[in-house]
Amino acid sequence: SFSQYSQLALKVLSCFGIKVDGTIVEYLSLTEEYSDFREWLDQIVSEGCIVKVGASDFKFVHDKVQEAAYGLIPDDEKNQFHYNLGIILYSISRERDRGGAIFQIVDQINHGTKSMIDPEMKEALIELNFDAGSRALNLSDNDMALVYLEKSCSFLPQNHWDSNYEFSLNLLLLIGKAAFSCGNLDRAYDALKDIIKEGRCLEDKFEAYHVYVTILSSEGKNEAWTACCDVLSKMGQPIPDTFDNKTSKAMVEETGELLKSISFDDLLGMRDMDSVFSTKLRFYTLLLFIAFWKKPQLTTLISCRMIQISLQHGMCKDSVFGFIQYAGMTCNLSKIEEVKYIQEACRIGKAGMSLLKKYGSPVDIMPKAYLFYYGFVAVHTEPLQICADNMRKSFEVGMSAGESMLAVYNTILSIKIAMFGGENLQACLTEIDYHLEVMHRIQHKLILPYMLEYRETIVFLIGTSAALKGNCANNLELTSDAKQTKRDQVQSMNRMLRSFWGGHSSRCHYYAKKTIETSTGGLFNKQYITWLAGLNSFRGIKNKNGTGSQFLKVKESFKHAISTVRAAAEISRWNFQNKVHLLEAEMFSFERKDVEAQSSYTSAITSSASSGFIHEQGLSCELAGLHYRKIGQLSAACNFLQRAKQCYAEWGSQMKVDSITKMLESLHI
Repeated sequence: SFSQYSQLALKVLSCFGIKVDGTIVEYLSLTEEYSDFREWLDQIVSEGCIVKVGASDFKFVHDKVQEAAYGLIPDDEKNQFHYNLGIILYSISRERDRGGAIFQIVDQINHGTKSMIDPEMKEALIELNFDAGSRALNLSDNDMALVYLEKSCSFLPQNHWDSNYEFSLNLLLLIGKAAFSCGNLDRAYDALKDIIKEGRCLEDKFEAYHVYVTILSSEGKNEAWTACCDVLSKMGQPIPDTFDNKTSKAMVEETGELLKSISFDDLLGMRDMDSVFSTKLRFYTLLLFIAFWKKPQLTTLISCRMIQISLQHGMCKDSVFGFIQYAGMTCNLSKIEEVKYIQEACRIGKAGMSLLKKYGSPVDIMPKAYLFYYGFVAVHTEPLQICADNMRKSFEVGMSAGESMLAVYNTILSIKIAMFGGENLQACLTEIDYHLEVMHRIQHKLILPYMLEYRETIVFLIGTSAALKGNCANNLELTSDAKQTKRDQVQSMNRMLRSFWGGHSSRCHYYAKKTIETSTGGLFNKQYITWLAGLNSFRGIKNKNGTGSQFLKVKESFKHAISTVRAAAEISRWNFQNKVHLLEAEMFSFERKDVEAQSSYTSAITSSASSGFIHEQGLSCELAGLHYRKIGQLSAACNFLQRAKQCYAEWGSQMKVDSITKMLESLHI
């Protein structure tokens, strides 16, 4: 049987769960009551109940042993035992840095009921729980953070806005942040509205307003725009309701002239912005993000204002987003053939990324900066795979830092770029399902319809039997209402993609035209869709001695598509040179220039493989096989179609594998 002291040690250890931190052991050893605590532990170790872990931690050998030890404390005495233990630890650690031990100490004290707690301890419990909640929030343990912070709030006096004004501001702000990260939006709104109501001046409300607008934006509510504009107006920065194209163009040209003469070193060497203007820029950053989804016609005004304020008053971390958004906007506004403007935009975007590094890639800016740089700027210069990977990295950073809203915005473009880059379709589907679960958990509604569209495309490409193995049925059911709000542009583009890969020429032509006409998704979308539309124009059309209206339509479509991808390839051979070769090969085949066609097909296949575009390598092999079938070289056709089948299998498209299998069967070789 265990001695009295061994039993006491077992009771104490059991209160901390399966493992106790060495700091707790040290604190207890410093008290009069537990001065021999280490000796008691050594005895229990020798009995085989616990083991020493590392230099100073202790752990029960099994959870059943911990449960048995905890059972030594009568049920009606457990709360009091925990509370007394917590008070002892609190008393001995008051003048020390508690570090991670704060959680274990506060957990013990929080077992105390109202009757146990001395009124003089309430102030200490407010501070202790606030400290634990702040630390938990910094560690992204949002659920526990909210528990600690709410406990702190429960001890505040009724007149806390008078007696504890500064503390109340900080506590309720953290409750708002933690509740938002947990998906408890009602509690988040209540805490933030309390600050907005009770705050004594606008400056005291800035943080609450920022989080409040962020939550509204995550829900896709129009009030996000109104609330953010209201704050900026109070700071002397009114936002107009409309902004005509003529004024927009003039503002872009004016800002462009200011930026032409500025180098990377000039930007990095500029003075720091004061707190007044940096706060304005912070809300401009938030407004710009809202405008991207709600009022795209005003993104020009906002990004140009951000740059002009930065150039006049110095730099801050939010200046980063202004430069990168301006670069993305310039790319999108540039005509396809305007290579020099796109190159200048990319230069500005890179300058913005240099600023991001200068400010240490802050987590509240990085996800937004990566979204616009890798989603709208770098896609013109960097390999698509690098762009997709960096956006995934940004998602992880945002989620780990509690910036869930910023993180999820990256997912929609990272999935699109991954698709365009030929990543494995099953991996893309798994990734989408994970993101849908995250969005449902944090009640982020704005991006759901877009993600569902891309999911539908990926499911189509994989093939029905493979897609049924997915695990997203519940997600789709939970978010079915969002389907009613799908944007026409994203829907049209995905229908165009499904039509192209499914071989539906007329449908593909219709949705390609509609996508390009309504596109708000950026220049890269237009370039990619124009290329596919150019390839699609050759389907089902026979060259009748170079005459006829159909022949002329093919020529016209080809001319537009080839000029588009050639201009894009000037900036990024990695992303577009294979597309140039494949379009040229199709035109040579159409014109019955067999030698040139064969050479261009080979170049397209080699270039696609070099860039890691397995889907486009498969497409090049497929079209080469069809060319050889057309000219009667069935053995060569069979070889290329077999290679296409292998590429599509690696891509993960059973639908395309089945299609190629039917083509091979029709050769009768």
